[in-house]
Amino acid sequence: MQPLPLLSFHSYAEQRLNRTPILSPLLVSVIEGEKWLRVGQQEWRCPAGSWLALAGQQRVQLINRPGSRGTYQAWALGQQEGWQRRLHELFGAQLADRGRAAPAQVFAPADTARTAFARLLDLLPLAERGGLPAAQAEHAWQGLMLALAEAGQAGVLFNRRPYQVRERVLALLRGDLGRDWQAEAVAAQLAMSPATLRRKLAGEGISFRRLLQDARMEQALALVNASRRPLGEVAAACGYQSPSRFAAAFQRQFGSAPSVLRQMSESG
Repeated sequence: MQPLPLLSFHSYAEQRLNRTPILSPLLVSVIEGEKWLRVGQQEWRCPAGSWLALAGQQRVQLINRPGSRGTYQAWALGQQEGWQRRLHELFGAQLADRGRAAPAQVFAPADTARTAFARLLDLLPLAERGGLPAAQAEHAWQGLMLALAEAGQAGVLFNRRPYQVRERVLALLRGDLGRDWQAEAVAAQLAMSPATLRRKLAGEGISFRRLLQDARMEQALALVNASRRPLGEVAAACGYQSPSRFAAAFQRQFGSAPSVLRQMSESG
């Protein structure tokens, strides 16, 4: 059973997050406050009521600012394994000219997209059961993507990339990030040698160690900010047997301790 690709983020204080890994395309709907984003020298501001589409395979700097009521709140919508591939298999011709080569886009969503998103929110909690409920949720997600494409919005979500080794590795890692992953074990599951795996990843601009670290920190940020699991459990779920080592790695990655971010989301 796969986890939901939807997270609810909220904070009662300004959050500054450095080197935030965005490994797969992401759609963010800001409900209260505003999100500020920086990639290289480019900056975007996403106020309440706006949506933000983020291309995958990048690291970004984020600031989440509470609004006049003292709260920041946003939905972050990813996708289940295989959703984007099946979307392009079904509607590739219609989406062929919709992609945009940009790290991010901020836009006011069309009414059709808002309606499709609301339907998806209703269906996603049932999707964890698998079977027909999961198929209905994927169908609703496809409806949302097509509504965005029809409105000429969120083009960065439709960039069609060749199936890459890093995506296959990422799918394995996400299946059990608490495991003590080694390149040799991953290479064996992909029917290649460790040297071949490292060479192919290097050709795609990333190392195995960096990809594993980003996957763990991506999950860590979600669990710290959008769940109530004890931080010791979060550390173990992200592959750290020592909570102190987890806290140090989190601090290095984001510039803030996990306990501080947790407090921001709980107090207020």
